[in-house]
Amino acid sequence: MSIDVQKIDRALNPSTVAVVGDKKVTGYMWLRNMSTFTGPVYSVQIDPSDIPGIEEMGIPNYSSLTEIPGDVDYVLVAVPRRVAPFVLKDAIDKGVGGVGMFTSGFAETGSDEGVELQERVTQMALDAGLVLLGPNCMGLFNAELGVRFGQDQVAGEGGPVVFLSQSGGHGGAFSVAAQSSGVKLNKVVSFGNGVVLENADWLEYFAQDEATEFIAMYVESVRDGRRFFRLLKEACQIKPVVIWKGGQTAEGKRATSSHTGAIAESMDTWDVVIRQAGAIRADSMTETVDILKALTTFAPFTGDGIGLTGGSGGQSVSMSDAFSKAGLRVPMLTQASFDRLEEFFQVIGASYLNPVDMGGMNRPMMESIVDILSGDANVDVVVMQLSPRELQRSAERGAAHVAALTRAREETGKPVAAVLFSPDPYGDGEALKELDLQLQAAGIPSYPSYERAAFSIRKVADYYRRREALQ
Repeated sequence: MSIDVQKIDRALNPSTVAVVGDKKVTGYMWLRNMSTFTGPVYSVQIDPSDIPGIEEMGIPNYSSLTEIPGDVDYVLVAVPRRVAPFVLKDAIDKGVGGVGMFTSGFAETGSDEGVELQERVTQMALDAGLVLLGPNCMGLFNAELGVRFGQDQVAGEGGPVVFLSQSGGHGGAFSVAAQSSGVKLNKVVSFGNGVVLENADWLEYFAQDEATEFIAMYVESVRDGRRFFRLLKEACQIKPVVIWKGGQTAEGKRATSSHTGAIAESMDTWDVVIRQAGAIRADSMTETVDILKALTTFAPFTGDGIGLTGGSGGQSVSMSDAFSKAGLRVPMLTQASFDRLEEFFQVIGASYLNPVDMGGMNRPMMESIVDILSGDANVDVVVMQLSPRELQRSAERGAAHVAALTRAREETGKPVAAVLFSPDPYGDGEALKELDLQLQAAGIPSYPSYERAAFSIRKVADYYRRREALQ
């Protein structure tokens, strides 16, 4: 293995943190971000106008990293680019575990000074064997330990998902999107220009990390395509990897160059890499989170037969269309299931074909319908449409529907998911969120549309099918 696992372990799981260069004008953003950290936090600042505010927060301040007593495991650097090499020298002299360099204005600017400074910083870190995130990055979010780079990131509880990002903005937004959707995070690593550790290195590290079960990546460019492909293929045999590729168009490629100095490869090449490695392609943050919701809640499965219920009339037709267009089957149920449904199902304005169109009279029998649907031999995944307006009228019925899905999953081992339908999602926002939280607590992923549910389920099934074929 070409990376130093122990050094990266120390940097990403720090016992002590220092922030260099935080200022009053930014509201002491970085020190406030670290307010959730479980260990000691130190400040390094020499501007006399900024020091009183730091001391008012009860954070000890020093004039250099070398003056801080004891070991320092992780350092966040937020200084002007011309000062960065001097701070990095202190970090090396101090023997810190790792540095997250928020400082930008390096090679991504295309300026001679920026390029020269980046080369100097890079060589210093390489010579010292220092774990360097960046420059031009947000650094580390360790959910369990409370090392944050944004105050919207929820700390205190870890999870199985790691997100690796060349974009700091995407790293921060993904943290919020994932956590609000019930996707529990282990770490988010924003590494910007990635002069020392880039996509392939982080992939190699987290593929062997036992605390990481799922990897998602926002990739703009890779330094060594052959190495990245080899490591991606190896990683996908161990755990799912979701690749969200930035710079898919000519305009996007141009933007990546000014963003992190990346040179984006053609999307045709990336399609081949992702497919042959056995990874999962996503094309947006929303799709990345949707896929992770399915990955983290479903047991591995390879079947593509979808059992649908909860809608009525045209909704059932639209559900069938959406899942079929996504490449999934909506099969007829077995005769045994038809026989059981026939015993109680009211067919006036309804139908017990798949989808099970319940109409209005059969909704009190939802639990029995879900039991039959989930137990059907032709059904591999159960998806139920739920309406927050209907469930608002009867909280008891809403809890029963969630319980029915939970029981179906536990008794059959089959994946279950929900689609939350509202003709007025803004007006029903609070009710939708409350219902989503109930489902999250039960470990059931929910989606706001048939299409998003269908594509997520298909991509996850495809992943497990490819992995099974390669083993």
